[in-house]
Amino acid sequence: MTRTFVRTAIIGTTFTLAFPLWAQRGQGGGVGHVAGPVTGAATGAVNGATGNVGHDDGSHGANVGRGLGTSSDVSLRVSQNAGLSTQLQPLLPAGATLAGAAAGFRNEGQFVAALHVAHNLNIPFDQLKAKMTGSDPVSLGKAIQELRPNLDDKTVKSNTKLADRQAERDLEQSESAGKPAPFVSRITSNTALASRLQTLLPQGATLQSAAVGFKNEGQFIATLEAAKTLNLSFANLKDRVTAGQSLGQAIHALRPNLTEEASDNAATQAEEQAKGLRAGASASGTSTAQASTKP
Repeated sequence: MTRTFVRTAIIGTTFTLAFPLWAQRGQGGGVGHVAGPVTGAATGAVNGATGNVGHDDGSHGANVGRGLGTSSDVSLRVSQNAGLSTQLQPLLPAGATLAGAAAGFRNEGQFVAALHVAHNLNIPFDQLKAKMTGSDPVSLGKAIQELRPNLDDKTVKSNTKLADRQAERDLEQSESAGKPAPFVSRITSNTALASRLQTLLPQGATLQSAAVGFKNEGQFIATLEAAKTLNLSFANLKDRVTAGQSLGQAIHALRPNLTEEASDNAATQAEEQAKGLRAGASASGTSTAQASTKP
């Protein structure tokens, strides 16, 4: 009798201890079944800010760049970034908002690159976005090929690469918005040079705003000279040069009727004009300084 009682007690205790573990594993939607998605969603939300894609099942995709998370996160971040908003506003389709245009893209880089491609190749942004964010999304390069089948592979690749660089530049500049280019102070301190450059600036632009993104004053002034001489949009020329294209390549892209050789020659001429302008302004500044020191 005593042995039967002890054996029964042991079995009951074992069952009681095992029950919570069995319940955690769950049967068709128990606690264990729910834990995966909850953990995955929470982890995904955290990784969205650091560059990892979080999935409902707790797994993670590859790190593919800046600001990943849900498309609504991307839309919110873009619209709240004042520096980036200012840079991208001219690229938006008429009547579109940044938040609306960015909705559906995986990250800021993908969205900004798409905006630039639409602008560079004159592709309707809505069509490009539909290809990249629809039910069967494709890459930027594939979207270009499908919407511009007349372009060869080399042209598609070069435009994709350019747009990626433009996006990278825009995102970097948005983080340092308001900081003038380091060489601007040298230009503004030279009255003769600053006065001459004022005549080359687009209407409404300042030396500080126009110079942002350029590597040095030579590149900046040569771009100004080329835009003025060839009657090209300074903003479009700058957009390409500050993203890594040579001045000759940028001229050829905006004036395809010019041969590559003619575009390179025009770039060389603009660079020589920039050198002459800087040298003349320096000489003028030195003469003025000397004259002011005479008794």
